[in-house]
Amino acid sequence: MSDADAALIAAINERDASQLRSLMLAREFVMISISGDEDDNDSVGALTAELGDFEVLVVFTSEQNAGVFVREMGELFENEEEVDGVVVEGDAVLEYLPEGFGMLLNPEIESASLIDPMLAAEILKTGE
Repeated sequence: MSDADAALIAAINERDASQLRSLMLAREFVMISISGDEDDNDSVGALTAELGDFEVLVVFTSEQNAGVFVREMGELFENEEEVDGVVVEGDAVLEYLPEGFGMLLNPEIESASLIDPMLAAEILKTGE
């Protein structure tokens, strides 16, 4: 685990929204983009998941971590035309995070972490 990942995890565990925002703005993330051919309309979207009673945007701190996820969870992608990793600046991740969503960082990796929707809202609020 990189020092940047360790700092991010520590800020999540401490629920330090201000520090999380600073750390996220200073780096890039990888998101999995899925494109399919649904009803003859090409649709593209970032990978999301439902955890309990809320939804999360699935985000990775490196291309390697995204690759591990795709290999481990291959059955999720069997019916998709194309699965791509897209590098996204931290500010764009925050800007386009849907309201009411949390973020799941590095699923299927030992250092997986969850930013629940309340903490995500606090992170967004610190930038207003």
